[in-house]
Amino acid sequence: MKFLIIKLSSLGDVVQTLPSLTLLKKYFPSSQIDWIVDERNAEILKDHPYINKLIIFSKDTLFSFQKFFRFLKNLRSEKYDAVIDYQGLFKSGIITGLAKTKYKIGFSNHREGSPFFYNFKLPPYDKNLHAVKRYLILTKKVIEILGKFEYLELFEEIPDPIFSSDILNKNLEFIRKPYIVFIPSARWKTKWWLFSYWERLIELCKETAENFDIFITGSFSDLELKSWAQEIERKYPYVYSLVGKLSLRELSILIKNSKAVVSVDTGPMHIASAFKKPTIAFFGPTSPERTGPWAGNYKIFKSSLPCSPCFKKKCKDWKCMAKIKPEEVKKTLDELLS
Repeated sequence: MKFLIIKLSSLGDVVQTLPSLTLLKKYFPSSQIDWIVDERNAEILKDHPYINKLIIFSKDTLFSFQKFFRFLKNLRSEKYDAVIDYQGLFKSGIITGLAKTKYKIGFSNHREGSPFFYNFKLPPYDKNLHAVKRYLILTKKVIEILGKFEYLELFEEIPDPIFSSDILNKNLEFIRKPYIVFIPSARWKTKWWLFSYWERLIELCKETAENFDIFITGSFSDLELKSWAQEIERKYPYVYSLVGKLSLRELSILIKNSKAVVSVDTGPMHIASAFKKPTIAFFGPTSPERTGPWAGNYKIFKSSLPCSPCFKKKCKDWKCMAKIKPEEVKKTLDELLS
């Protein structure tokens, strides 16, 4: 069997698709599985033991004739038994339509007209269902179609994600003692927890720091975060800023070896879930039922405001995130560490 997975972005969505890759490989252990992914997220899938070939789709592929031609040639060099569109957007729909395959599969309520390109449309998914479970339902249907299973065991437990041996077996050389990872930023500014709250939490961790360092992570493009983290690093001897200093693979290794993770709703939070790390996750404008942590020991803090979740990328104030208090977070962090 030959399968093509289409899941381009975001990082969190790519990680949340990994349990489906495990499930697919379980029922078709000798299958060839290729994966189309955005170049920004390709590093986390590189050398994956279940992936035969990574096909890179850059953000400007559709707007460059040469890049699109190379991509199309690579895409159509294989004929697949099934193409699975986990993305469900216009560009993934186009890719699905161009692929050489018998089955082009996705949900009928996928967005931006992508179902137009499918020849096998699944019934609409529940929008409030967690993304990991939604992807597993899609995978289960593919297994039933191609494996002709009349009954497929229900997945009471989410299959464990698999990572490359390079991620699993490596350590970061600069680590000197056990540590906690703080992840303050996300692409939506409305998901951020207030910097003053992060600093208050860091102050409360003074005694905790006798046993644990604190690493702050984030993208190099988050200049505001980078400036703040550098200031915090100078102010607190047990805090170290890694903002903009780690590759995606190094970030995965950092999270894998951590003792706990404190995070807003963002991609690295899902890496923590994949490694079943003790995690505290903050939710204001988004829904933990849809995109929250999904494995391991975790605690969710979310606003009780009636407007939350609003799913807005812009807001005049951050009342929902301001409802989450550092003192409560510190108490929960102590419980997770113990």
